[in-house]
Amino acid sequence: MQKKKYLNYPFIILSLLLGTVFTEAQVREFRIHDRGMLHETVYNTGDIGRGWMTGQAGNITTTPLMEWPSRSATIVDNIKYSGQHNILGGGMYMAANLQGKPGKENRIYSLCGGVGASSPETVYGRWSFPISIEKIENYPLQPDGTVNPAYNPDEAEEIIIARWASSLGVTVTRTSRAYSYPDYDDFIIYEYELEYTGDTDGDPSTIERDSVLTDFMALFIYGFAPSMYGYQRHYQEWKYDSGIYRGDQNGFWDADYWLAFNLNLRTNITDDKLWAKPEPNIDLFYNFAQTGKNGGGLCSPQAPGFMVLYYDTNHLAVVDPNDPNRNESEVVDVLRTNNGEFYELDENNHIKQPWSNKVSTGNTRSSKMKDQSINPDKRWSGVYSPSSVTWPAPPSTEWYGRAAYNYRQSVDAGQKHIVFGPYTLHPGDKLEYSLAEVVGYGAAPGKVLEGGQVIQQWAPTPSWNRKIVKDGQTLTEHYLDEYGYPDYVNSEVRFVQQVAHKALEAYLGQQVPYDSIGNRPAGGPIWPESMPKDGVYTVPVTLPAPVLKVENTEIGAIRLTWNREVESFTHPRLSGPLQKFYILRSNAGMGPWTILDSLEVGQVNDKDRYEFLDTDSTFKIGETRFYAVTSVDASGIQGAKTNITRHSKNIGSVEKMKEVFVAPNPFIIESGFGGAVGAENQIGFYGLPRRCTIRIYSYAGQLIKAIEHNDPVYSTEWFQVSRNEQEIASGIYFYVVTSPDGDKKSGKFIIVK
Repeated sequence: MQKKKYLNYPFIILSLLLGTVFTEAQVREFRIHDRGMLHETVYNTGDIGRGWMTGQAGNITTTPLMEWPSRSATIVDNIKYSGQHNILGGGMYMAANLQGKPGKENRIYSLCGGVGASSPETVYGRWSFPISIEKIENYPLQPDGTVNPAYNPDEAEEIIIARWASSLGVTVTRTSRAYSYPDYDDFIIYEYELEYTGDTDGDPSTIERDSVLTDFMALFIYGFAPSMYGYQRHYQEWKYDSGIYRGDQNGFWDADYWLAFNLNLRTNITDDKLWAKPEPNIDLFYNFAQTGKNGGGLCSPQAPGFMVLYYDTNHLAVVDPNDPNRNESEVVDVLRTNNGEFYELDENNHIKQPWSNKVSTGNTRSSKMKDQSINPDKRWSGVYSPSSVTWPAPPSTEWYGRAAYNYRQSVDAGQKHIVFGPYTLHPGDKLEYSLAEVVGYGAAPGKVLEGGQVIQQWAPTPSWNRKIVKDGQTLTEHYLDEYGYPDYVNSEVRFVQQVAHKALEAYLGQQVPYDSIGNRPAGGPIWPESMPKDGVYTVPVTLPAPVLKVENTEIGAIRLTWNREVESFTHPRLSGPLQKFYILRSNAGMGPWTILDSLEVGQVNDKDRYEFLDTDSTFKIGETRFYAVTSVDASGIQGAKTNITRHSKNIGSVEKMKEVFVAPNPFIIESGFGGAVGAENQIGFYGLPRRCTIRIYSYAGQLIKAIEHNDPVYSTEWFQVSRNEQEIASGIYFYVVTSPDGDKKSGKFIIVK
């Protein structure tokens, strides 16, 4: 579980100066979803990914920002890249008026994450007041490899619950869920509960507000940019101006799934032959495309997006355009201006949802967003009507009166938000919403959608199976035909619509048929207002990966071992019985993975454990590789790689200490190991047991350094510094090595500088 805490020190100091009691609850914390292929950072302030930023500081990250595929940090041409991160930031807003105080001048806002421009605006202590955050690991196996008796088969594997109060007096509880199972590992589902508690500062013992809230609106916002790695390879930055904004990417709206997503359709602004940002170095393009290294030849094939699964229709304001004196909302004049026939109202005189469905620039400074995004004075994206929309077949008249997608701004692309309301809230009232983050390898090719174009409303989405031309040279005529998908696309669920479909199935807890062409739900669009307000989460399950132990041996091989507990794992929706295990290795955490071998069920060693010995001589001492073992059922379905283990090769520690020696000896400054910073001063001690103490003495018998070795490797290093962190001088030195069982070895070595 992520334990880091990030304190808002200026806010704490100001609170102390003003005499405010500052509690532990008012601490900005995050937890990380890192179980599946999609990794994300979530905060107890509303932020998703990070505080919103488009500037230079946004080019490096140490936490995942809608990272897909996971573990994607890499080094290319001696340059470090943070990896395949896909959002500028995300969050949610709320706004309302107090009853009897209408108008924008009296409007109260709580912008909980997703606010900023070149740098983020601080939301915590201003609009958002953290209460708590908790990560629940509902894993099939426990850390020791045994079956988890508390495992709930009807819940997600990873659950994060974050709570925060707001300056509006509405307390938010956000529960997010993630899976590792192939088909279900490319999305995260978020359920929001908004309760009008009256708590405006995060201290629930005092209630600051109890007036009725009118024209309450809730907004959910993301900034997409697929992907950080692709932009950096081409521009050396996550390029905002003429890159993310009105540059290389476009936004799309798939109304079948209530899905907004982005694609990278150009590079260098106008070159549409470089869609998805193919690797700019032609030699590396061929290498990566053929081997799958760094995800293949396309640097930005991601289609990141979010979909709406449920929105609340309870407490929607009553709007009677024929009797303005009986309205609960200020939107009457807006409706009268927009449409004399009032397509916007349902049979209960509620505004059809969503209120707004907008794509815009990545600049989300608070002054702009307060004015343009979450007010009842204007529906910024307009509405669909018979006169304004020519729908592709089949027509969907149910969309008439709902907020339109403003396709003309789909080239702005950096920001996407959707707004629900207006509502009337009394103290104690609750609203609920559910959304899913989704990422696919591109979108369903040829599906006619809104967006992606400036000159027309509807256009077919592109396929990544396209021609690539670089510097006048045709690199391939059909990329996917020639090179296929990278192995992080680990199932037949590939396109972002397919990922959205699986998120829908997880939420409903049942399979939903596709239509005849396989890119929309059978029967037409989903209608979130008709969906359950809480997810069901009964999904098909694959066999869990065993808990893996990786260690060096005395002969310089790598030993992998795991117990037999997976054999006894049961589940009401298990894909099939265990048949075998695959042993995999990779040079990078994201793959590509090579199957080294397989072990059949019951093929164990004399200690009743599964064991594999990697004796590959091309894997050198000091190098690092990644290992994983997956479980395979009788139908050939392979489970997730949840036990990925990074390992540096060494010689294993000795069972019984026999001889200890030092190298190089004599040490001359030019004879150091080289390579890493400081390694020019490195001396190695070899022949060590797992636990021992190394004491180094001067020629005069003074203790220079004591090193506690507690590692199952054959050696340890020393960089010639004393216990006072001073570099030692030339001379003769002695060492004494003692082990807990009483063994003792000694010797001497010479330093020449």
